[in-house]
Amino acid sequence: MEYPLITIVISTRNRGDRIVKTVQTIFENEYPHFDLRVIDQSEDDLTETFLRRFRGDPRFHYLRTALKGLSLGRNLGIRNTQSEFIALTDDDCEIPTNWLRELASAFSMDSRIGIIFGNAMPGYHDQKKGFIPSYVRKEPFLARSIFEKNRVEGISACMGLRRSVWQALGGFDEMLGTGAPFRSAEDTDFTIRALLAGYFVYETPNIHVIHQGFRTYEQGHNLIAGYLYGIGAMFFKHLKCKHWSVIHLLFHLMWRWAFERPVVDFGYLPSRWLRLAAFVKRFMKGAITPIDKTKCHYIQRNKRS
Repeated sequence: MEYPLITIVISTRNRGDRIVKTVQTIFENEYPHFDLRVIDQSEDDLTETFLRRFRGDPRFHYLRTALKGLSLGRNLGIRNTQSEFIALTDDDCEIPTNWLRELASAFSMDSRIGIIFGNAMPGYHDQKKGFIPSYVRKEPFLARSIFEKNRVEGISACMGLRRSVWQALGGFDEMLGTGAPFRSAEDTDFTIRALLAGYFVYETPNIHVIHQGFRTYEQGHNLIAGYLYGIGAMFFKHLKCKHWSVIHLLFHLMWRWAFERPVVDFGYLPSRWLRLAAFVKRFMKGAITPIDKTKCHYIQRNKRS
């Protein structure tokens, strides 16, 4: 049986020893042909120090950079590999042993599948003190067009993609995502651009990670605001690029705000006014931010080299 190389990319910042568990569980995977690239954007040396124990493994690749931003880090990690299959997770997740095998199996279903999402299950925590953001779906679904985007809502803590698709789309928009000006929505934006380009997006509960990113309920306010900031900016960008088909997604989002819970489980129902205000604020900010319409990326005014 042929096992294509899968490259796992993790962008991390100031995680210290907490990333060690993530790396350990990745190396416990039963899949026989993979490597790992960690892009470290930390302000101190703690993460690098704790990861030295893995330097002797030829599958482990470490890069330290002063550049900041989740999307930027992922782009850098993907750019430095030739593997067609890329797996993404976060530095506060634990990875089951069948993760890569299930990911490879999903990609083999159809060559038109450009993106795969799995579940991000919450780890054990005290629900009286706080929550762990999670995303769990029960049934698989294959989205074949932008008009089915509302039925796939995965998050990049458990994500696979083809490098050829990443290259065709110009990578992740580096103005979106944690550590970037618009703070989130890099995965949603990438999914929309992939569907618009004719690629399929597949979600399956057969693939999952355990998320350990605990937040107190007080921290949840900023987290949810940041999530909607990015969503607002992302939507304006696509409207500015004349991707009118995303308008129906806005209607689905409005319905969810009015009558449903967020697709990402925050452990409680956040204020609808908070979500709406954050969305509108960044939607308007997106209106005055320049866009490269050829790639549908925001333009960084002070582009970092």
